[in-house]
Amino acid sequence: MDGHIFLSGVGAALVAGLVGGLAANLAKLPPLVGYLAAGVVVGIYAPGFSASPEAVELVAELGAALLMFAVGVQFSLEELRSVWRTALFAGSAQILGMVAVGALVANFLGWTLFQGVFLGCGLALSSTAVMMKVLEERGELHSSHGKAMLALLIAQDLAVILMIALLPAFGPNYSPDDFGQVLIAIGKAALFLVGTIIVATKGMPRILHAVAHRRSRELFLLTIVCSCLIVSIVAQEAGLGVEIGAFMAGLMISESDYAHEAFSQVRPLRDVFASMFFVSVGMLLDLQSLVKQWPSVLATLGLILIVKALLVATVLLAAGWHGRTATISALGLAHIGEFTFVLTTFGASRGLISNEMGSIILSSALVSLLLAPFLYQISPKIYSRLIRWPAIARLFNRSPREHDELEKLRAFHPQVAILGFGRVGRYLSEALASMGVAHVAVDYDETAFHHPHSDNVVVLYGDASSDIVLQRAGAHKVQLAIVALPDGDAAAMVVNRLKQMEPNLPIIARVHRGKDMAKIREAGAIAVIFGEFEAASEMIRESLVRLGFDPLQVMDFLVQKRREQYKHPREIDAL
Repeated sequence: MDGHIFLSGVGAALVAGLVGGLAANLAKLPPLVGYLAAGVVVGIYAPGFSASPEAVELVAELGAALLMFAVGVQFSLEELRSVWRTALFAGSAQILGMVAVGALVANFLGWTLFQGVFLGCGLALSSTAVMMKVLEERGELHSSHGKAMLALLIAQDLAVILMIALLPAFGPNYSPDDFGQVLIAIGKAALFLVGTIIVATKGMPRILHAVAHRRSRELFLLTIVCSCLIVSIVAQEAGLGVEIGAFMAGLMISESDYAHEAFSQVRPLRDVFASMFFVSVGMLLDLQSLVKQWPSVLATLGLILIVKALLVATVLLAAGWHGRTATISALGLAHIGEFTFVLTTFGASRGLISNEMGSIILSSALVSLLLAPFLYQISPKIYSRLIRWPAIARLFNRSPREHDELEKLRAFHPQVAILGFGRVGRYLSEALASMGVAHVAVDYDETAFHHPHSDNVVVLYGDASSDIVLQRAGAHKVQLAIVALPDGDAAAMVVNRLKQMEPNLPIIARVHRGKDMAKIREAGAIAVIFGEFEAASEMIRESLVRLGFDPLQVMDFLVQKRREQYKHPREIDAL
């Protein structure tokens, strides 16, 4: 491809991303939506200027690779080990379930069984690039639903290898000679994955340590980029694809002591190329084809948004995840992503599917990607509506230890209820326990139960925003309730429901974002603590005192800042 054509494609993607991102920001929409919409405007099928398809493909591949590399750096093999059962069992069940749905739909539409299986494979895949970007922007990469989605996304991405290897072997042009090639492809993929894990744990930490001791920022960055490129090329040769290779390269670096430094240097590049990736995805949308085939596209979207979401929620509930995690994950994965483009292009070029079928899948994929950020954004509200139904609330909050928990509570009289037993909740619990204050704690994250607890606390499994769970914990009967949930919407919901149960109950809540303070106050909390401001205040106090300022003068300054920040006398008095 001519260099000028490639540069014009890159330039078009960057300028379109800038304009689309600014427009989305002004409209208070996720930037990702602006990137996708901008891509449609300057896309391959748009009137007037349009980028070269080859340039678009290269830009998309480069952007996805850098995005997946940065995601890999932020995770570790230890975190992935914690969700391997979900990836293996729930991930496999979700993929096979969508394949079965595709086969049923094919029978209904008069398609061949193979076409139905191919459709199911395409619909089973979600976009790792899109969801990791959304989760990172919202600070939810390490949340319960973030881990559950990562597990399923990894299973889907690895399943692409098997799909590309197996589908041609059982397609219209099947030949017994193809089976040997299938075994070779699977063997190469397995060898690559095992080799990557060995290098990640044994080799890469030593390489980065040696380079870091040269005290050259340029050499360190070059080492990171080269490792990403080398592993990506090896992965491509093994049949896994550049994106999987980049993710595994990131995982290799995450196992070293220099992961944070590596991420800080790669992040600016990642952000630029990620915007290019999303713009290039929008460039692929053919609006004319979408209009002509709208009934088929609409039906396919129904399978993605409804059937796939229900299937994901079901397998996660069966795997033991909480109903809130299952609901948010299901709606977050109710789309089809970049590997669907790879699979569809591969199938069309091999004659496995018709161009018409490929166009339907791609159009549905792009529309679902445009809807993905909005659907994920409203997922907590959908969950809160679902748990108003008692039967669903009981299903979502069933606890394997429910009998033991209720037995403990019968002989226990808590003074305080801590709703949310994450890091903040555990600090509070330790303080109350040291003072001999009996308290009950509620959380739906299983990791909360693996931390040591004192005899002064009973920990219950469940979502604190559910009336059934609050009743079970007796949270409305205590002297004080503390809402330690990081999510502002969930915290406001809990405060509302506690006030409905007991209007005179004093409630203290925390917020992660300053803009959530007003709605939690309105819900009825007597004090709202803004965590980031309190951390900044302590850093200010420590810094000014060490610089020689009078401690009383510093305290007066901080009191004034608190008045400006909180603008609420009860909260200022509480602090």
